[in-house]
Formats: sequence, structure tokens, C-alpha cells
Amino acid sequence: MANVNVIPLAKAAALPPQTGRHLAEREVAWGRLVKAGLAWQPDPNRQADANPVLILSSVCEWTAEHLKDAALHVLRVEAALREMGWTLGAIVSPWIQFAGCRPVWISQTALRPRGSADWAGRRAFLDEFLNPLLQWCGRRTPEPPWLGLLRRAAARWTGRAGRDDLAELMESVENLKPRPQWSPWRSRLQALEPPGLAAIQAQEEASRRGARLVYEWRGPQPASEPLRPFPGAAWIRFHSNGDDAAADYLEQRAVHGRVLPLWNRSGDPVAACPRRSETDLLIAAGRGNVPSGAASLDGFARIIRRMARAVLVEYVPEPGGVTWETFLHTMRGACRILHVTETGAGRRLCLLERAGSAVW
Repeated sequence: MANVNVIPLAKAAALPPQTGRHLAEREVAWGRLVKAGLAWQPDPNRQADANPVLILSSVCEWTAEHLKDAALHVLRVEAALREMGWTLGAIVSPWIQFAGCRPVWISQTALRPRGSADWAGRRAFLDEFLNPLLQWCGRRTPEPPWLGLLRRAAARWTGRAGRDDLAELMESVENLKPRPQWSPWRSRLQALEPPGLAAIQAQEEASRRGARLVYEWRGPQPASEPLRPFPGAAWIRFHSNGDDAAADYLEQRAVHGRVLPLWNRSGDPVAACPRRSETDLLIAAGRGNVPSGAASLDGFARIIRRMARAVLVEYVPEPGGVTWETFLHTMRGACRILHVTETGAGRRLCLLERAGSAVW
């Protein structure tokens, strides 16, 4: 079950007074969801190389492909609960998170005994998932509340109430094609240059620090390949380009990868998901991933220093871009530069770390 200090409860999530029997039954239903891989809860016996850990994200960082998978997962959870006589009585998007690229449900308090054929969480599902997804796909926004009431009344009258409503919703979501024209992730990688020495240095630094959580920063027009995730570390790849985020997500999902690609559409992942953990190591390396203008570089430095305890950032000289001296002055700030490595062709990889308890 999710820690309420990480994912706050909505008002709708507060359970009415329950008997001990109901609470015990809910615990059993929850355990079955966890065992089936539909829900997530902390595992104190988890090994370092076991299944991916839970990674917090916000719906504003999802592409339409993330949202579609999340919507389908909510319906699968509801279908499994109905078989046990339970239902999702409340639904909000933060209760779906990702373990690697696999969506999981994290709120036990949303489970309710199923007292009627109507799905109490249907309206919330439409508002939180299906309506935004339809808008994203350019479809007309979904049904008004009165149409849902009419449909459920008709289902009861004809005796079709039950799983039919889930089957209808599942079919609607599965048939949506958020991005009908896009190039696969591997095709995009063919035109990019290898990360080179920066990738080797990053892996050595992550190993030296025993990094358990790594953030990788990708620019709007990256010219270098992404890094390969390191064994035993949870990994978030922040893409400034939405198409890249979607293609990378679909690729990672297909190979059951440990990397969670997210769309950094706001340019500030901390503002997008304030409750996400500070990372052990943030890596911004390769041509096109670090801003080359003075103003944009200053903003970039202000953001990444709130995200990580240590940062590997590569200076890549660009025509019309900042000089090495300006880059160094901007990145220094209230931190110490531990090491600078020449990575070839005028590039320099800087290892930055917070100076004592100072806030960057």
C-alpha cells in the first residue's frame, strides 16, 4: 500500500467505518491484487536485481501512451476486484504509478465491497483517464453524466448489467490510437552518435556511489544515444521531446525494461512531481542534451541542482554557445566541482556535488 506521505489521500478515499471482518476481507483482496501483479506494495525482502521498484510520476509527465496503459490497468484492477466481490470506489490518477514500465495500482483504501451492479468509480474513471485520452486523440469528449445514468438504467432493464460496462470501456480504450504516425525508437537511435566516454564515466560513478536511483536528462533535439541503465538502479529518463518520450516508452514496455521514460514538457520535473525522491545521480551528457545558451543554461542549472545530490553534466562546445569559462561559472554556484574529465573534441564531463548542507 502506498505511503500517504508520498501519495496523499483524496477526500473520496476516506473509508466509512468498517467492521473488522470487512477490513480483513479488504486485506485479502489487496493481497490477491499484489500477487497477480496488479497492485504494488513495498517488499522488504526484495533483492537489488529483482523486479523494478516503484517510481513516482505525475500524469502531466505522461504521454498519451502512458495514459492509455494506465486506463487499461484501472479496468483490469476493477475486473479482478469484481471477481472477489469488491470494486474501486474512488479513482484518482496518482493511484496509478509505474514499476519500471509496468503500471500498478497503489491505493488499498480505494477498495470497497461491491454492493450493486453500478460502478461507483465510473465517473471518476471517465474524468481522470478516458476523457483526457479522448481529447488527446482528437475525439469528442465523452459522455455527459446524464448519459452514463441512462446507460446504466438501460443495462439494468435489459439484464446486461455486470462486466459489460467494463468490456465496453476496455474496447473503447484499446481502439484508441493516440499517435497514428511516429517512428519507432530504434529507428530514431540510428541517426544518433554514441555517448562515448561519458557513458563509461557515468557507470563508474554510479557504481562508486552505489546509486539506487538515476535520472537521465534528454534535450529537445538530442544528437547522442541515451545511456544504458546500470544494474540494480531505478532509472527515469526525462525527455524534453514528447514524441521521443512516447517512442522510448513503447520500446521499454516491449522489452520489459527498467527505464521509465517521462515527458519533461514543463522543463521542471521537480515542479511536475514535487513528491518524487531526490536522485543519487543525475546525468546530462551528450550533444544536444545540455543547453548551450547562457540564459537557458542558468535555468537548467537551477532545476537540476534541486533534483540530485550529485550531477554529471557534459560541456559540449557549440557554434554560438557559451564558452567553457561561462559554463563552469554557471554550474559552479553553491556546489563544489569534484572532477573534470576531457571527453574529446573540446568536451568536458564535470562531476558536481553539493557543498556540505548547502542548497544548490
